[in-house]
Amino acid sequence: MRTAVPELYRGVLFAIAAASTLWGTGAASIDPRCQNTSRPMQAIYTCVGFTSAQHFADHVERPPFDERPLTFVLADSALPKLPPNAFADVPVHVLELSNVSVTSFSSPDDGTADGSKGLLVGDIEETLEKIVFRDRSSLPASWTSLSNLKKLKVLRLFNMAALQLTADYNALSGSLTVVEIVQSSIAHIDDDWLARLTGLESLVVRDCNLKLFQRSMLPRPAPSLWNLDLVGNNMTSLPDDFGEDFPALRFLDLGGNSLKAVTKASLAPLLDAPIEAIELGGNPLECDCSVAHLRVFPAELLSADCQAPGNLRRRNVHTLTEEELQCGNA
Repeated sequence: MRTAVPELYRGVLFAIAAASTLWGTGAASIDPRCQNTSRPMQAIYTCVGFTSAQHFADHVERPPFDERPLTFVLADSALPKLPPNAFADVPVHVLELSNVSVTSFSSPDDGTADGSKGLLVGDIEETLEKIVFRDRSSLPASWTSLSNLKKLKVLRLFNMAALQLTADYNALSGSLTVVEIVQSSIAHIDDDWLARLTGLESLVVRDCNLKLFQRSMLPRPAPSLWNLDLVGNNMTSLPDDFGEDFPALRFLDLGGNSLKAVTKASLAPLLDAPIEAIELGGNPLECDCSVAHLRVFPAELLSADCQAPGNLRRRNVHTLTEEELQCGNA
């Protein structure tokens, strides 16, 4: 089971591939330049090889070449500082930084000549809906520096290393609805990581090393959260309060983890949620009477297969009898 996600939430992977094909992958060996890398349904503008703030003034086309919502990709660059007005007069809707190192991000209090404050100021404050940091790009010291982005909906981190998922994420704009962390390593995560982002609708932490997920990491209740994707994180257990206070949850994907057991307490609260799909496939479930509670969910709603004992291997839990689960011996 994989849930469909709106177009805005998807990465612009082909743009990065195009940049790599055209200009290579090392900032030091690339002449600074920008190019229209659009496709029929999406306007994309890609710049590479930037090593100074002046390159934004010298190479970025202003006003933009296309009236459609614009994805701006900055790749393979090494900057001493990202100027706050780097995207002045460019109505960027999606900003993607790929393999971009920044020695020092501007302070949120630095401001500009017109008094604006924030890491990114100008037109982008009113237009930016999605920001992507990927391929070990530098991150701001504090997410407070993006709190001025009034329309920011999506934050995506892809192929990042040693992430510090601290409570500072709660300083992001109140407009934020989606957080995605994919194929990245996590060095630390606070118990209240996203606890104050009450407008959060979708959280994806996929193919990372999130071995333990605490319910306190999300708002309680989480009034708008409809999608929770924790695939491929090597999680070995769920806290007993895992399923509590999710009044809007429709999709839960826990596939590809290391769950040998799932307690009744952890999922039972979801019987009162508008849940449409629960995915447990790809976990080494040990099927005995302790998994019998999973059959309370309809077979078309919950997917879970046994890994052990051997005689039940690959059997769907909904096909098991009380005798096979040895509930009489419990």
